[in-house]
Amino acid sequence: MTQRSNSERETPTFSASNILNEIGEALSVIRREDHLTFSDMAAIFGTSEDQASKYCAGSAAMNVIAYARAKREWNGRFTGGLDRLCYDSRPGTDADRARQSKVLKAALALSIALEDDDEITPREVKANRATIECARDALDELLRKVVKAA
Repeated sequence: MTQRSNSERETPTFSASNILNEIGEALSVIRREDHLTFSDMAAIFGTSEDQASKYCAGSAAMNVIAYARAKREWNGRFTGGLDRLCYDSRPGTDADRARQSKVLKAALALSIALEDDDEITPREVKANRATIECARDALDELLRKVVKAA
């Protein structure tokens, strides 16, 4: 499986169906790994076996009491996927980090170019042109935030 960088990942949609999918997947994994029955899980949730089955299938929303009981019992195993969804679906989460990386890559390239003679030659600019242009675009995007806020 190839891994994609943060800038290549799509921002997930924070939707009811994605929330239910994350919880259902986590509960299914816990159920399988811990060899639990729906009855076992229902005892933890304080619900019926049928309701526990629906939670594991991602077809029913949990009330806050059942959620808190599951969180207390399984902690990050239960909430890890949902926590990631909450974080990753925030607007601009990766965007500012990606912009920072682009600017820092250009700064590093220019710093290296300065090392040998305290000068950045046209040849060094040409060799680093794509990196410098990416940084310029990233800075322009950051400056547009000021215009939007005004």
